[in-house]
Amino acid sequence: MRILSFTAGAGEMLCGSCIRDNALARELGRRGHEVRLLPLYQRSRTDEESVSEPSVRFGGVSVFLQHAAPLFGRTPFVSALLDSAPVVNFAGRFSGSTEAKHLGPLTITTLLGAEGPARPAVEGLVRSLEGQRFDSVLLPNSLLLGLAGPLKAVTGAPIVVTFSGEDLFLSQLPEDHAGHALELMRDAAAGVDHFVGVTRYHADDMAKRLRIPPERVSVVRLGVDPAGFPENFKRAAGRGASRPVTIAYLSRIAPEKGLDRLADAVAIVAKRAGAPPLRVRAAGWMARSQRGYLARVRRRFARIPGVSFGYEGSPGREAKLRFLRESDLFALPAVFPEPKGIPPIEAMMAGTPVVLPATGAYPDLIRRTGGGLLARSAEPEDFARALDRLIRNPAERERLGAEGFRRVREEHAAHRMAEDMEAVWRNSARRPRAA
Repeated sequence: MRILSFTAGAGEMLCGSCIRDNALARELGRRGHEVRLLPLYQRSRTDEESVSEPSVRFGGVSVFLQHAAPLFGRTPFVSALLDSAPVVNFAGRFSGSTEAKHLGPLTITTLLGAEGPARPAVEGLVRSLEGQRFDSVLLPNSLLLGLAGPLKAVTGAPIVVTFSGEDLFLSQLPEDHAGHALELMRDAAAGVDHFVGVTRYHADDMAKRLRIPPERVSVVRLGVDPAGFPENFKRAAGRGASRPVTIAYLSRIAPEKGLDRLADAVAIVAKRAGAPPLRVRAAGWMARSQRGYLARVRRRFARIPGVSFGYEGSPGREAKLRFLRESDLFALPAVFPEPKGIPPIEAMMAGTPVVLPATGAYPDLIRRTGGGLLARSAEPEDFARALDRLIRNPAERERLGAEGFRRVREEHAAHRMAEDMEAVWRNSARRPRAA
């Protein structure tokens, strides 16, 4: 098949959706498909070999200026300059510094597509694809539904849209903008041939929000390339009474990901009789706007006797794999129901057991893999109970780590993700296409 796939680049941010889009495109290519992966909005950053093209389409700078000052979009030369690599790369240095609550009007502009102020950017994207034919077009999230109609018109291909965490973004928009965005998404969804969710939870949730019938929604599970991860399960090393138990946190540094709640849960565990020394290692991308949040988290950990804490930045792939493999357990008390969950999949692939709240996509992930424990919720008291159980029980950590190590390769390797996508195309071919 000839596949046109887009990825919503996030500039300097190493985001799970970009990693997923890149891994899927690479694996489909390995399976004999011809895949073009084009970044939208900003350049795409991944910690694996990138297969995306260097040129950014529907550039974030030009879209923003067309939204804020439509005059900027009337001259093709100006639009081309704003989408050039130097401008896009410079703007990418500041990616993530604007919170969703400030992006309501720009979100509406994007969803309006060719019917709104961003029409010149949409037309520029369409012109770049004229004369090319594909068997399928993949859009990386439903906030880009405004592009579905123009892309179908120019390529003649069925459109498949991925659900990729839009629920969290919509929840952070002002109420009036969120309501308007949802209306536009529902209208545009009628012209899409199929939708895929990366987890059953997220697929069902977004289908309900957008009023999409079940037969038009499938699940394409998250997949991680096992290359570079250990080939054999790590056996737990002997631990003296003074050796700390190391807890890994790997995710974006933001309140909804729950690093502050992890501090509170660790404080509860550390106060209990017989608790061993604990070491918490945190890593992940952090927006400039979250520096104050991290400072507050540091102060919480500093007040806990017998616990050390360190933030290690946003690691590259090799450093990330060492980080996960060298930890005794992985903990991520996300406050918002997680729609995806790449970091715990990576932890299990490294042989490290996980502790996760029983919300969002996590219960199904633990059911599939058996690689960890579910806390009743992300509330510190609930999370501390599950955390304490693994901290005090090295044998259970090893048992769960071994189970997750084996089963995550069966359920969530990149080839399983590609197989799921191929099944979507086979099944969709039997159904009538959207108008």
